[in-house]
Order: sequence, then structure tokens, then C-alpha cells
Amino acid sequence: MGKRVLVFILLAVVVVAGVAVGATLLFRDGYKNLEALQAQEAARAELGLDEELPEPINTFVNTDQSEEEPAERVEAPVITTEAGEDVNLMKAQQTVANMTLEEKICQMMFVTQESLTGYTKVTQSGSATQVSFNKYPVGGVIYFAQNLVTMDQTKTMISNLQNYARERSGFGLFIGVDEEGGSVARLADNLGTTEFEDMAVYGATGDTQQAYDIGYTISEDMRSLGFNVDFAPVADVLTNRENTVVADRSFGSDPKMVAAMVKQEVRGFVDGGVLCAPKHFPGHGSTGEDTHDGFAASARTTEELQSCDLVPFQEAITAGAPMIMVGHMTMTEIDKDNPASLSSAIVNGMLRAQMGYEGIIITDALNMEAITDLYTSGEAAVKAVQAGCDMLLCVNNLSGAIDAVTEAVENGEISEARIDESVVRILTAKYRYGIAS
Repeated sequence: MGKRVLVFILLAVVVVAGVAVGATLLFRDGYKNLEALQAQEAARAELGLDEELPEPINTFVNTDQSEEEPAERVEAPVITTEAGEDVNLMKAQQTVANMTLEEKICQMMFVTQESLTGYTKVTQSGSATQVSFNKYPVGGVIYFAQNLVTMDQTKTMISNLQNYARERSGFGLFIGVDEEGGSVARLADNLGTTEFEDMAVYGATGDTQQAYDIGYTISEDMRSLGFNVDFAPVADVLTNRENTVVADRSFGSDPKMVAAMVKQEVRGFVDGGVLCAPKHFPGHGSTGEDTHDGFAASARTTEELQSCDLVPFQEAITAGAPMIMVGHMTMTEIDKDNPASLSSAIVNGMLRAQMGYEGIIITDALNMEAITDLYTSGEAAVKAVQAGCDMLLCVNNLSGAIDAVTEAVENGEISEARIDESVVRILTAKYRYGIAS
């Protein structure tokens, strides 16, 4: 009889303990959900919305994927009202409505810190940077090898710059770098982050899981240092074996294989929380010249582009690429008078209208000789905006570019609504990726 009572007591203890553990887990999960809901309620209150927001979105990233079927992309969450309105878009629109014309144009500039400050080499963000940023609150800063000395120095430089940006504008900066892997790897070469081979090596295997892992791993490395934009992957199909600028930076010459690899690398970046910018639209793989050094042309027809060069970019769009970089090669069969980055037929006509791209369109570096040989900084800036580009990378003369675009708006060459359209895209992405907050 005593043994039976003891067994009952032990069973009761086990049941009570199980209930306690379950309640603890339930409370913990409920607390996490409460935090998420409170964050959404704060966003709603800031916008003055009366509608209740939906349940928090699960943004857990599963990195345990099979080779055959990489995991589905988990985007930065789009928070919407019950009416289906994008909260980040609405916040961006309200922010833009309270900005001056010059502040909006500055947001379209993605520049080096040297261009911002006037110094020849910058490795820290101090008072000179703060003064310069207060005058020209640009939308993004790109770093190159000369800026990167050590990991701690890089983190501090970026952190200080972001603080100045938030103090001046109320939101942060895009902080970008060229980290493709292989021969173009500023972080791996200078700071010792994860090294990869040229993309041609991975393209030869056709292993899309490797492409996903590259995007995700680079994202983790970048975010640990404070970067949030990578000008990668190279989405060019290498159709001209004499091409020296793309070469082994491309996954290869088979458009379907390149498209599959690019799509998964983009997913890796998006899951990793970094904005990527597939390049160089509409395809640099057929040129024989290098736009860094001057004029480069391709005679690809629309049909040839659609069946080959554009295929990886279309897959990048499908995968959710938040940016696309347009190159400076002249597509003579489409617009013989303008490089792609300054061509409305290519930017507005092909990328926006035909391919349906709604994200941020950024030019390749406007200090490259394919541009500077033919245009002043102001002329290139105005033509890029007229063509439909949202952000201008590495303008040769920052003040000249800002003044030229401002004057073009004031004299009616560019409407202010056109400027607003780009800045809303920029700020929506910043709110969505947590850069604006």
C-alpha cells in the first residue's frame, strides 16, 4: 500500500512539472510575439493608423538545405495594414513629403567618403565627415580597399558615419562594397573575411546550393562589420571569350546555368539581410572593351538579349533582388547614342516596363571613363535621372551633380515627382531592412 501511494505521488510530481514547463514555454513565446506586436503597433501609431496590424511574421532563416532544393527565400518582412497597405512605403512617402528638394536629391547619391569630404584617403569618420554630411546628406557610401585597414577600424568608421546620418536625417545610410568573391573581394582581401574562388569555378559545378551559401555567408560577414549593400552578384553571361572585364567573375556562358546560380545567390543575400545589386544590366558579357577604360559597345539585338543576357536578371528579379546595377556599355542595336546607364530605352523601357522591375535601379560608377570621357558630372547625373535611375554611384563631382539635378528640376527638365519616385523607393528599402530606424 505504501509503495502504491509513493508511485501516485511521483506521477503527480511529473505531471505538475510538465505543466510548469509548458506554461513557461508558452509564456516565453507569447512574450516574443508581444514584443513583435508592440513594434508593429508603434509603427502604426507613428503613421496615425487606426487599423490593427496582422500577426508578426516569422523571419526564421533555415540554412539546413539540400543540394537539390535550396530553401525558399525569407524576405525582410513587409508589414501591411488590414487594407493591404505597405507600412514601410507609407512611412517613406510621409518622410519624403517633409524633405527639401536638395535633401531628396542627396538621397539619390551613393558616393565615396573621399568625394563627400574632399580628402584623398579616408579611414575614419570624424568631424570633417560630420560637417560634410550635414551639408550633403547622401543616401549611401561605398568603400574600397584603401578605406579598409582593420576590422575594428572599419566598424568604428561605419558606426560613426551612421550616427552622423541619423542625427542629420533621422535615418541611416546604405553602406556598400564590392564583395563578389574571387578577384573582386575588398573585405576578404583586406580584412580577412571568408574567401571564395572566382564565380566561374562554382558555375562549372552547377551547384546552386554553393551559390546560396556564398550569398548568405558574405551577408553574415558584411553585417558583422556594418555593411548593408553588396554590389554583387555578377549576372553577366560570358558570351565573348575575349571579354576581360567580366571573364571569370561570371558564372559562365550558359544563360540558364548563370540564371540558376544568380537566383540562389540573390536568395542567400536576401535571407542574410543584405541588399544585393546584380550587375551589369543588360549584360556586359558580350563586349570586347572595358567601361572602366572608355567606350564599350555591344551589338546584341533585343531578341538576343531576351534569350540570353536578360535571363539571369529576370531570375534575380524573381528572387527578390532589392537593387539592380546598370552598366555603361552602349547597346548599339537599342540605343546607339547613350550608354545603358543613361538610356531611357534600357532603364525605363527594358528594365522597368518590359521586365517589371520595381526595386532600386543604380548606375555603375559614374567616375568610369566610359562616362567621364563624354559627359561632365552634372550632365551624367541629369541624364541618369531622366533615364530612370534611382541612385547615382560614384559621381565624379558630388556638388556639381547635386547642383545640376537641382537646376534641372527648377527649370522643368525633370519633375520633382520623378525625384520623389526614386527617393520613396530608396527610403522604403531603408525602412524595410531596418536601416532607416
